[in-house]
Amino acid sequence: MSEQQEHTTPRRAMNRRSLLVSLAGTGLAPLAIAQDGRHLTIIVPQPAGNPSDVFARKLQVQLQKSLGQPVIVENMPGAGGSIGVQKMLNAPADGFTTVMVSQTEPILTPATLASVRYKPEQMKPVGLLGRTSYVLAGRPGLPAQTHSELLALARSADKTGKPLSFGHIGPGSMIHLMGAQWARLCGVQLVHIPYRGVPPAVQDLAGGQIDLSFVPLGGLALDLITTGKLRAFGSTAEQSPALLPRVATLKTLDPALQSFVHTAWGALLVSRTTPDAALQRLHQAFEAAMRDQEVQAFLRSQGTDPQAPLSLAALDKFYDAEVQKHQALARAVGVVPE
Repeated sequence: MSEQQEHTTPRRAMNRRSLLVSLAGTGLAPLAIAQDGRHLTIIVPQPAGNPSDVFARKLQVQLQKSLGQPVIVENMPGAGGSIGVQKMLNAPADGFTTVMVSQTEPILTPATLASVRYKPEQMKPVGLLGRTSYVLAGRPGLPAQTHSELLALARSADKTGKPLSFGHIGPGSMIHLMGAQWARLCGVQLVHIPYRGVPPAVQDLAGGQIDLSFVPLGGLALDLITTGKLRAFGSTAEQSPALLPRVATLKTLDPALQSFVHTAWGALLVSRTTPDAALQRLHQAFEAAMRDQEVQAFLRSQGTDPQAPLSLAALDKFYDAEVQKHQALARAVGVVPE
């Protein structure tokens, strides 16, 4: 080693230590340390174009900036999202493999598919995007304009032995359970038709291949509703959504639906055995991405109310409560693992 190298190497080491010490004072040290040549993988257990996929790709750039490393989004649909979730759980629990989900994949799918080997308790959230409501939507040619007319049509169809068809994204999914609960509370029958994702279900609904579905308030569905290519019968929100203020909430449209309020949330999950340091690193990066004004505006444009910052402890409490709530919903609707 030359005399110059002998002086340069310690100096570089000192500079790096000095940088990390100064970053530690700002709370950014874990993010700086993450720049080790590895990449973060966000597994999306749904097809491209699904809301969770759209959100993951919107966060991708901001997470890369916060972490100082590449972020890859990988779609792994199938089996109610369990294939993608299981891949995350099979990966090393080091904070470099995550999964972007709603309540369907980690909570409802295990309650529905006997082949699923994981439990909701094996995961924990590092960040919450926000909540999105749904709209009960019908094909444009459906001979009903209001919710009461829809119920009359559904009851008439039951008598003829040809119940209305209802599209969802798989048995046990949130859309499936909402459809089953709506039908049970209103005393009507539905023929359930599963799809591999929201986009093909919405496209078939607009094309008249199916009669009804609960569609997320955002993206393609919102455009189709506002242009009259889908008929909106009511919202699952607590209040009429800002993007569709003229669409009444279902809970106000029929006495049987007074408690019919449902929203979907989006969250980034990891294995519960992930070390605390890795959790903190991801949590800081996620919250930094969520503070970006462009991300906030995008979420609102998709009908999602962005979540205010939550600590990891608060996120744990939220997730545990959601597990209890949606397992109870599955039981109430009569879903059993098949």
